[in-house]
Amino acid sequence: MKTPQLVQDEVFNGPLGLRELAIAPIPGRLVALKTKDELRAVLETIDVYVIEVPAVYAGATLNIVKNAIPDLKTVNLQHLRRVVQLDFLPVYLQDKFRSSTQPWDRHSTTSHVVGEQDEDGGKRAIELRYLLIAPTSLISPAELQRCLAQNPPFLNSTISLHVHTIPVPAFAPTSAEQAAKWTEDYWSISYKNTNPYGPHPSFLARAVADIETHAGTWLALARVAGQQTKFHALGEEIGCVIIEKAGNEQKVIAVAGDARWCSTDSTVVQRKEGPGNVMAHAVMRAIGMVAKKRLRAEPEPNPSSLGVASENAFCDAPLTPIERRVFTADNIIPGGYLCVDFDIYVTHEPCVMCSMAMLHSRFRRCVFARRMSLTGGLTAEMAKDGRTDSGDSASGLGYGMFWRPSELNWKFLAWEWVSESEEGGDAPSVDGSIQA
Repeated sequence: MKTPQLVQDEVFNGPLGLRELAIAPIPGRLVALKTKDELRAVLETIDVYVIEVPAVYAGATLNIVKNAIPDLKTVNLQHLRRVVQLDFLPVYLQDKFRSSTQPWDRHSTTSHVVGEQDEDGGKRAIELRYLLIAPTSLISPAELQRCLAQNPPFLNSTISLHVHTIPVPAFAPTSAEQAAKWTEDYWSISYKNTNPYGPHPSFLARAVADIETHAGTWLALARVAGQQTKFHALGEEIGCVIIEKAGNEQKVIAVAGDARWCSTDSTVVQRKEGPGNVMAHAVMRAIGMVAKKRLRAEPEPNPSSLGVASENAFCDAPLTPIERRVFTADNIIPGGYLCVDFDIYVTHEPCVMCSMAMLHSRFRRCVFARRMSLTGGLTAEMAKDGRTDSGDSASGLGYGMFWRPSELNWKFLAWEWVSESEEGGDAPSVDGSIQA
């Protein structure tokens, strides 16, 4: 695997002629964003009934419940083990259930419970199991009591039926670590080595191995792009880089800085004192440059399609030296849909507008360096009270637009680049009101 320095040498000493930048990769690591459904799975619990029965009656009791509650088949309980031994339950449940366990060997009149003998002719100890019956929303405690009391092992028995109510995770775990944590806190959980609410763990791991070595370099290049547009008073210090990576080959397709203070008539306005140009965010400009390069790469490009009509409105013509260097390079393959199989690196989390533009452009992967709690469109976390100005660095608008396949017609992988300074608590603050 190539080191970040080798990647930097190849890119900045290569045909694009970026040697004089001499930037150093930003050290850090990739942290995958959670999808909306993953966060929902972590946060939501349901109440269920649990009862104690001898092990020999576990299967029969569950069948009785299934027949008595037709709606049970509409509830997904596959991540919850239905029959569990006491020792495999959380400590708090072990204490709770031991305090109410029944003396099955002395008071039950059910022959199958008291009549079994071991090889020496003595009575065999009764093995007990704890059954997760059903969500409390499907049947009332009184109805459940009546149903079970009419069947063994409670029929004609002096045993009192104790129905416990406990909370359990409503959705399947998304990792082995999460399953282990839930087993410790709630109930015995089954993990099927998959993620029904986001990218499959193995798919995500392969992607991380593919890009993590180079991510710091591309983010450093994006930072330079933002510095150049800010130096020329064109916009905020926000930058974006679009990469085509196929195997070991990597190509810088577009580089753009923010130009929101370059108005639609090409004049530069004072920061926050004029209308500016909402379409000139770094991501929007970079996508526009990719589109122009694709048109230019066609075997017989139509000159009219390369006109300047969009340059003022979308500010998608190069404005700084680094933008011009990359834009003039003929390194894009003709054909293909806009940004399919491209990766995008951004200094700040894209706003909602840019996030939707990324979806429509069909990016493969996205890495950003800073969360934008007031404007970001990719992170799915939201403050518990619904506020995004609560000071919680993990809170946001909660859109999670990178992975919502049931509602949007595209999805892509997304990570936050956590630098060493951020992990140490010394990261500079960011104005969350700025839209990337």
